[in-house]
Parts: sequence; structure tokens; C-alpha cells
Amino acid sequence: LHLMVAHELLNESRVAHIDFTLRRADHLRIAIRIDGSQLTIANRDFGKGAVHVQWDGRNGSGAIVPDGIYYPVVHMRRAQRLIDLPNPIRVDTVKPTIAIVGVQKRSNKMIFVYRTSEAAHALLFAKGRRRVFTYSTRRHGRLPYYGNISRASKVAVEAQDLAGNRSRPLPIHGS
Repeated sequence: LHLMVAHELLNESRVAHIDFTLRRADHLRIAIRIDGSQLTIANRDFGKGAVHVQWDGRNGSGAIVPDGIYYPVVHMRRAQRLIDLPNPIRVDTVKPTIAIVGVQKRSNKMIFVYRTSEAAHALLFAKGRRRVFTYSTRRHGRLPYYGNISRASKVAVEAQDLAGNRSRPLPIHGS
């Protein structure tokens, strides 16, 4: 078994992808550990090569599981092996928040100093179009804006966490 499972983050609208490669064909039962039990998400024969399954973050009753860390498990029937996949799946359905904690005015730009409630990208929108998306996911930082701030410019900031959850837009009004 060759593992290529990425650390997955899952919000309400997405699925977790579990990918690995088999050296030999086998019958697999792939499950997710939930509250001390296992939820089977695949139980069938897989050929040699790439295996790809998805989990929608729901339990056996169809309800979204509580936010937390979940581990996929692979039962290999022919090889008679049980493998706990090392990369967890993190379910995150909580939207982050963002706050502007300072504004620095420079000659041709404004810099908004922000804080987020969790590790998140910061986004700045003007007239409904995204103008800035930070590469880092730090809990604080700076967003530069080249332009005038007025009600007509409709400038707002948002935070987007690692699972893709977005905060409510925070409008920025001119001074």
C-alpha cells in the first residue's frame, strides 16, 4: 500500500478525498472512525493502482458529524491487514470572523490592519470584486487598498478559513 492521502479539511458543502495506491488488487473496506465506531464508506474490490474514495462528513444517520478530527481506516481482506491512514480529516463548519484593528494611510494607498478568529486568508472586495487575497493564513496582517473609500466604492473585507468557510462581509466606510 502506497499512501498519498492529503490532510483534508471539510466544511458543510465539501467532501474529503481519500487517495492511495495499491500494489496488488484487493477487497477493501474503507471506514472513518466516529465516536469509537467505524462508518464504512467503501466496501468492494479495488484493482492494482490508484484508489479514490470520498466522505461527505456525515454519520450513519446522514447528519453532519460534529467539528473535529476523524481518521480513515483501510481493511485489506486478501492481505489481511488493517491500516490506520496517518493523515486526519478535520471537519470544520464554523465560519471565521474578521475585524479591522487599525488603518494606516499612505500617499496612494490605505493599509487595513486586521485580526481573524482563526488561521484564515483575508480578502478585500471593492464594488463586489475581489481585489486582495492573502497567501498567508495568519490570524493577523495587513491588507493594502489602492483607491478611495466611499459608500460608492463598497469596500468590504472577509476571512476564509482553511476549510473554505467564509466570514460575513465587514463593510469599510470612508472617513
